[in-house]
Amino acid sequence: MMSPRKKPEDLAPSAVERAFAAVSASIITGEIAPGALLTEGEVADELGVSRTPVREAFLQLQTCRLLTLFPKRGAVVASVPDKEVADLLAVRIMLESSAIRALGGQPLPDGVARDLDDLVAQQVVAEHEGDLLAFSQADFAFHSRVIRAGDNDVIEDLFTQLGPRLELLTHRAVRRDATSPTRLLADHRELATLARAGDADAYEAALRAHVQRGNYG
Repeated sequence: MMSPRKKPEDLAPSAVERAFAAVSASIITGEIAPGALLTEGEVADELGVSRTPVREAFLQLQTCRLLTLFPKRGAVVASVPDKEVADLLAVRIMLESSAIRALGGQPLPDGVARDLDDLVAQQVVAEHEGDLLAFSQADFAFHSRVIRAGDNDVIEDLFTQLGPRLELLTHRAVRRDATSPTRLLADHRELATLARAGDADAYEAALRAHVQRGNYG
């Protein structure tokens, strides 16, 4: 399920982050199915860490709504029902459109535009290598970079919390439709161009079309 670590680690951000990354990746890729029961001990043994960082990672995963915790039993992998998919995508459009509008019609700073180009390039490599997890993570990073350009910490925090579930939806879409990566990449190039120009109305329209074509349901 998850790659084991040889050396145990004490409670430290790196240990928590590794546990979070390992479990979330297994859920996002479908390696661990909705409804599966995970225990702190099981995950700790597989990763070679103590239960303490795993417990903290489980709490974070529950905040992201990838897990539901049950005291003294463990954690159950959450499903993403159709209504939640629709709600997630609606909120994503709202937050991202707000970030673009916060620019006041001004073009993106050159550094942000370069970051978007770099993230599209990362997705191209991931598609070529068949790494759907890396593709999905770069997909979220692309939209997250747009969010950060709006310079609103509250919106950024909200969007970050949605990240694992949005990555799950993207991974599910590209996993079941081999044409999805190419289509999503074309959309990202268009979105980057519109963001670079600071055209908020056109960006929101393109973003809505991007979500509709994504086949995330």
